[in-house]
Amino acid sequence: MRTWVLVAAALAALLAAGCSEGGQSSGAPRAFCDAASRYETELQREQTKGARDTGKQLELVARIAATAPASIRRDAETFRDALRRVGTDPSLRDSPTVKRAVDNVNRFASNRCGFFNQQPNGI
Repeated sequence: MRTWVLVAAALAALLAAGCSEGGQSSGAPRAFCDAASRYETELQREQTKGARDTGKQLELVARIAATAPASIRRDAETFRDALRRVGTDPSLRDSPTVKRAVDNVNRFASNRCGFFNQQPNGI
């Protein structure tokens, strides 16, 4: 199943390692890394329980967008807006624009919150 929710889960996995200590290896705001870490923790909790809490995810992604630096803010807002609207517009699940935005936020967090510095195997 190809949905942006799965992309978001992949984002969260990368964000967790990169921001779990709230670090900032290359200029990511601490608040951004902290927000990304909280989002990843929530997704892990939801996966463990087998139940998704879209409202909680939206709250956390909104915090990511609010704390995102200017260079990635637009993509973070696209991610947030898609999460808000996917219930009434399911086409967003397969939107290349949304996928690209989530990938960009993912890449930024991975590079700027120290993901590769904290993962011994780089995965």
